[in-house]
Amino acid sequence: MTYRHPLRAASFVLAVALAQGVAFGQSSDTTPTVEQLLQEARDLRKKNRADESIQVCFRILGMDRANADALEELRKSVRHALQAQRHRDPSFHARLLAMSQSDLIALYAEVLTKVQAQYVDLDKAATSRLFRQGLDEYLAALSDSSFTERHLKGVDEGTVSRFRVNLQKAWASREVASIRQAVEMAVEIGAASKRQFGFRTLNPVICEFICGACNSLDEYSAYLSAGQYLADSSASAQMSVHVRMEDGGVAYLQITHFQPSTPQEVENALKNLAMMGMTRALVLDLRGNTGGLLPAAVKTAEKFLSSGIIVSAQGQHDDANKVYTSTAGASASTLPMVVLVDNETASAAEVLAVALRDNNRAKLIGTATFGKGSVQKVVAFTTAEEIDPETGKVRPRAAIRITTARLFAPSGTPITGVGVTPDHLIPNRDRQLEVSFDIARELARRNTMSMMAMMRE
Repeated sequence: MTYRHPLRAASFVLAVALAQGVAFGQSSDTTPTVEQLLQEARDLRKKNRADESIQVCFRILGMDRANADALEELRKSVRHALQAQRHRDPSFHARLLAMSQSDLIALYAEVLTKVQAQYVDLDKAATSRLFRQGLDEYLAALSDSSFTERHLKGVDEGTVSRFRVNLQKAWASREVASIRQAVEMAVEIGAASKRQFGFRTLNPVICEFICGACNSLDEYSAYLSAGQYLADSSASAQMSVHVRMEDGGVAYLQITHFQPSTPQEVENALKNLAMMGMTRALVLDLRGNTGGLLPAAVKTAEKFLSSGIIVSAQGQHDDANKVYTSTAGASASTLPMVVLVDNETASAAEVLAVALRDNNRAKLIGTATFGKGSVQKVVAFTTAEEIDPETGKVRPRAAIRITTARLFAPSGTPITGVGVTPDHLIPNRDRQLEVSFDIARELARRNTMSMMAMMRE
């Protein structure tokens, strides 16, 4: 299944950028070129202003959603933002840095093992790459103000700078044949750092290797501190479905996110509309829906599709490869419908939208969707688990949210990086709603005439 809030938690900065999408469309007297914006993003990241760099990257992607340089810069900026946030996270210091040195080294081995076993792309999970990404994370930490203030007080900046250069020269090109060798090399780098800077343990160094391996996979896979993992797992659910009647026999149904209760909420809404006896067409609003649980989106699609492919998932292992189809039959709603989407429609919401479009069940109105067609799940690390003082139960000190599969529309086209293109492209939000109701009212009129004709026969 996907993470409950796919653009939240460790990659919270993506949610901030997405939620502030209005900023990307701001006009000015002179519109900068893509190259100028890319340089601005790089400069902001180098000045440790990663959040601002992320917003610039999204502005570029709004102009050219497949821009490879912008996507790469986005990933780098996300890593910088995650690192800065982690170094300010009390639970990170209390639960991970406080572990015994031997346990933390064992945790690094577990991280490498589980990333290689679970991640969708084998090449990105190669041991040599994960080790180098961990080294990059440590090199970046040596210039991070929170890290240096905590671990390098009194150390001359020149000393740190020379050590970074020597570390890069000595280790960046090393071949790493196995997980055991990666762990040994990280320990060796930790020992050299301990001698140079006077660290009490190797923990500050090993922690960076752990987080670097997790955060370098893609913009949705990330290390989760205990605080992030526990906060999300205990999050309370809110109503995800809102419905109201409009004029002309049209019902407006909005899904804000996908959680376990969403399919039942949709079913209840449809039953209530049927009991009212006035509904002849439906407007389904998925604008601003950044996703949620894939199974919930699949089950929701079954409320509208009697048959057909909903979505296909492709991953590294057999259990990640699956074609989801609807077998709802006569229980599925037959109400004519239109669907509203925008650039914040993402992940599970895109799955529902493209399933309805590709099965000729509904027309899409609005703007192209976000383009997040991947499945994540949270994998907890078992090394050095701790006892929750309140419940007495075992809990992990950390976890990873990791991409396990990529999603494809019923037509076979990928969703990631492409998104879903609406049938009626309408940038203006108010106009989107107006057009959707006009089309829905026409569908309702035809539905009413069809029903009357059937009654006369």
